[in-house]
Amino acid sequence: MAGEQNSETTEMFRRMALSMFKGAPAGFRRTSLSARADRHGASGGVTNVLAGGRARPGPRDFHQQLSRVYDLAGTGTDELGIEIVVDPTGRFEAVTGRALLSRRGSAPGTEQCLYVRRPDVLPPDAGDDAPGPSRAARSGDPVEAVQLLDRYLRKRAAILGLPEGDLEWLPRPLEPAEIDDLEQSSPDITLPEDLRALYAVADGDGGDGGARLMDRHSWFDLRHVAARYRSDLWWLTAASWSSHHPHAVRYDASPFGLVRRSARRPGWIPFAENGGGDFLAVDMDPAEGGRPGQVIRIGRNHDDGPVHVADSVTALLRAQLDALERGAYECDVENGELWIETGLPKRRRAALSHSRVHEAAASLDDVQALVTTGETDLEPLRGARRLWRVCLSGATAVELAPLGDVPLESLELDLASVDLAPLTEHPTLRTVTVRTAAPLSLAPLRDCPRLYGLDLSNAAVRDIETVAEMKGLLYLSLRHEQWLDLWDRTGSPFAPAVPVLAGTTTPGQLVEWAAHFADGDQSDALHYYEGQLTV
Repeated sequence: MAGEQNSETTEMFRRMALSMFKGAPAGFRRTSLSARADRHGASGGVTNVLAGGRARPGPRDFHQQLSRVYDLAGTGTDELGIEIVVDPTGRFEAVTGRALLSRRGSAPGTEQCLYVRRPDVLPPDAGDDAPGPSRAARSGDPVEAVQLLDRYLRKRAAILGLPEGDLEWLPRPLEPAEIDDLEQSSPDITLPEDLRALYAVADGDGGDGGARLMDRHSWFDLRHVAARYRSDLWWLTAASWSSHHPHAVRYDASPFGLVRRSARRPGWIPFAENGGGDFLAVDMDPAEGGRPGQVIRIGRNHDDGPVHVADSVTALLRAQLDALERGAYECDVENGELWIETGLPKRRRAALSHSRVHEAAASLDDVQALVTTGETDLEPLRGARRLWRVCLSGATAVELAPLGDVPLESLELDLASVDLAPLTEHPTLRTVTVRTAAPLSLAPLRDCPRLYGLDLSNAAVRDIETVAEMKGLLYLSLRHEQWLDLWDRTGSPFAPAVPVLAGTTTPGQLVEWAAHFADGDQSDALHYYEGQLTV
């Protein structure tokens, strides 16, 4: 995997290594840089490890050199992972690769290096498991929506002291043929009838400099709707492994069962934006209790799940008009600003996660996560309908049998000993992290049909070879010695889509480890560099 060193790239690494060496505190044991670079720039941070394992941050001003390394790598539009390690003698090593992702831990020795062999293979979406809507008829009323928009605009004009009939500031309406052409040019986009009717009144509200008519969101013109739908979803962590967390859980929106538990779906069509990376979207792919055309809130602040806003665009306009008519608003006439207190949800309900079992048991229909320390009795959790995530720590042992009766997806255990037998063939379990010193058996997880992620890097495992029998496993995090033990027991490298090397490593060790997964595809190749500083 390691090819001939590019001399200019090596020189860039030498300059960075020298700066890292000079900036490291006296007596340092290791100074390292983990970074990501793409066509937009680069980011990364230096960690200095001192005697006794203490860590201190180092300089971060390597943007120019990292960007140059990215350019020299010729990766096109792909991201490039970059690792540099310098020791006290001045020897430096570096590795680069499109398939390389590094995550710094909370302390030295807790780092993780991901080798993304199959970037096209992503974890299954929990939203796919929900049944479709029981009411297929779309929500909203196009005639009422147009009437509500007219009344809303007139009421808004009266409040702001504008001429009541002067709506010439709105973008021109679209002809039906124009709307048809735009929908046909983007076959995945099908608008609900009420929103479609509004575009026959006005093609949005003027964008960023407009009136922000949709619950303080700028209403997109229809071409922008199509462009936004096809654009790079920079805010979406579920779109790639680079920002995916193996224990990320999508929570259910309130009211429950209306919206699929996803971060993004093809049936979600953004039509307005608040300027901060959040969007209003029409949901044409609802869950069982929802209806096509309902309005949801998605975006950078809703990656753990959407928010149900209104039953339709019609209902959104009705809520705004009702609020204006009852005086629930504030305005700045001089600047033409209007804040309407619709009462529509902007965030998911906060009371979804609990830290004590008795608190969770008191809201079995609502609780979606339990993160607790020292609890040993989970019996009160039986029957919880939406308990997707459980994190247990600090206890000698916990009987996990009650979790067999909940739709658990993410389990994190930091316990003295762990018995996974009660989770045998668990139908919904997706990811498991175990930290334990007592030998652990993985056999109960062998036939969990949805299990895709395992982190065993801080666990003693008796039967590590069992992971090779988990056909749906995509993500596996082990220490170097655990990987060697696995390969020795199975006789061949087990190669999930994303193998992870946990713990403190050097670039040379990383390249040697990754070579075990080579399959002839050079797109995931790692490139190794080394040198000696004159100090």
